[in-house]
Amino acid sequence: MSSSTSPPDCLTTLRERAQSSLAYPAAPGGTYGSAMAALRVLHELASSSATSVDALALLHELQVHQVELDLQAEELRNTRAELEAALARQMQRYDAAPVACLGLDFQARILELNATAVQLLGSTREALCGQRLDSFLPPASNLVLHDLLAYAQQDGSRPSGALAVLGPDGTTLHTMSASVSVDPTGSGYFLVISPIPDGLRNPSATVG
Repeated sequence: MSSSTSPPDCLTTLRERAQSSLAYPAAPGGTYGSAMAALRVLHELASSSATSVDALALLHELQVHQVELDLQAEELRNTRAELEAALARQMQRYDAAPVACLGLDFQARILELNATAVQLLGSTREALCGQRLDSFLPPASNLVLHDLLAYAQQDGSRPSGALAVLGPDGTTLHTMSASVSVDPTGSGYFLVISPIPDGLRNPSATVG
């Protein structure tokens, strides 16, 4: 096995960029100007013939290191901006999905839901968060829901079944297909509810 301690190519490239930046005067208000001022003592040492060579070498090394940090900070800011933009796009897609998506805790309380789920349950997002989903289901579908959650928790599968969803007035709105998976964050479950085509509807909800 090689014992080489050479830096990775990405760090070498970063150092080359930093050294290139130092070949030009810093712009007014540049990010490494204050660091240069803090190293004034090295300039004083550089003025002495006894210490000038070592002092100048150290000064340059510190300057390169400072610029490396500045470049890393810039890349981190750019990466964060890209991730935030990607998250915003994903959230828009999630909220506009044509199926109802809900995040549930382990007691089947609603943690989050998209616009389709809000419309399905017939209330507002604020009013629905914190409520138990089984309060919107008739008794038979309530049992199916808890069976689905139990199966998902036991073996990590994605069980599915048919649920009858009740509106705020207690009347059955739709017989829907529900699929459950364990939330990868470990906070509960992710539930997707979608309409069942008329030709495939079965009045008895079964776990499958």
